[in-house]
Amino acid sequence: MSLAEKVTVTWLGNRVGGIARPPDSPAVFIRDALPGETVLYRPLKVKKSFIEGELVSIEEPSSHRIQPFCRHFGRCGGCSLQHLDYHRELYWKRKWVEKAMRNLKHPPSQAVLPSPARKGCRNKITFDVFKGRLHLHAFRGDPVPVDSCPQMNLQTQKAFELIKNTELPSETTRVSVRGALNTSCRALEFTGTAPDTAEEEGLSVHLLRGGEWQKISGSGMTEKLCGFTFPVPAGGFFQVNSAGAELLIQTVLDIVPSAEGRILDLYGGAGTFGVPLAARGYTVHSVEMNRKASAACRRAGELNDIIKKNLTVTAARDRSFLSEALQKREHFDVVVTDPPRAGMGIRISRQIRRLAPEKLIYVSCNPFSAVRDINIFIQGGYTIKKVQPVDMFPGTDHVETVFLLERGDS
Repeated sequence: MSLAEKVTVTWLGNRVGGIARPPDSPAVFIRDALPGETVLYRPLKVKKSFIEGELVSIEEPSSHRIQPFCRHFGRCGGCSLQHLDYHRELYWKRKWVEKAMRNLKHPPSQAVLPSPARKGCRNKITFDVFKGRLHLHAFRGDPVPVDSCPQMNLQTQKAFELIKNTELPSETTRVSVRGALNTSCRALEFTGTAPDTAEEEGLSVHLLRGGEWQKISGSGMTEKLCGFTFPVPAGGFFQVNSAGAELLIQTVLDIVPSAEGRILDLYGGAGTFGVPLAARGYTVHSVEMNRKASAACRRAGELNDIIKKNLTVTAARDRSFLSEALQKREHFDVVVTDPPRAGMGIRISRQIRRLAPEKLIYVSCNPFSAVRDINIFIQGGYTIKKVQPVDMFPGTDHVETVFLLERGDS
């Protein structure tokens, strides 16, 4: 076994833990170590450009180190920053956004908007099933059995209580528990096969089999965000922090110009941006390739009485829709885009640039992929006007960011 080595941590890395840069050595990544700490570590993986180390002991702790509130912390793989004071966590999340933008001309990043709650904020958690019991992914080693999670909101906790002690069939490989913040809805989503579950008011049960979701019981889950009702499709994407999602929606609403003109809502999902924007009077065209998500968006328009007024929903690939829009010479005053972690990519970014909207609002859970895409717009004459990080994932090394860009001649 390698001997432990002493280093001083100087930076907190996004997804790699504390980073030390000893002289005459590659950077050392040490999970659970914090900036300012002197630690002993043992090398686990040695590469030419970095060393992945295991924390052995903390010789001099950081003044920002706190006691994690979850007893599974450090094992389950869910949260990575519960041991860091929350104000300092927000400080580092802002630093990551600024680092991603270091080669771009941009205004200073705003301070990170904190999550309305640091714990009890998640409306969904997905478990793997191992030997008939619920487990979470470990950082290393075997899956971790979990009988509690303080990050669940109340309704998610209620859904979890229904299933946590159940001996699940061997054919069940995954279980998601969901619970709304602003309604009494709960959901259980099984992959493979579903055990018998008692029917309860507000509970929906779904099964994924053969690539298709089947409703076993219940009327489906809904959530209210900013006063609007949204169906939550089984297996579909929905922001996991409902209160944080409301903060994100309000951030977008606050930077959109006066309620006139056409808005293109790309990666529109269940309509969490498109519906509130349409309700304000904009003409919104929501585009989403996932047909269940686009159906949920259309249903949200109906539930909120705007589908026939200002909201059009198209189930299509963004690339195909944009190609057709360019051929028809369509014009949009604003494009709102909320792509997955990998970003939009060069081709779609160039297509949007050719549409020449006056404003682009780019919502991203990965500032590095966002900056890659945004650089394409800057090359085409756009300017970054605002950068607003939002903490949707407290206790983790993820940060959401809203970028506002304006066309140079607009």
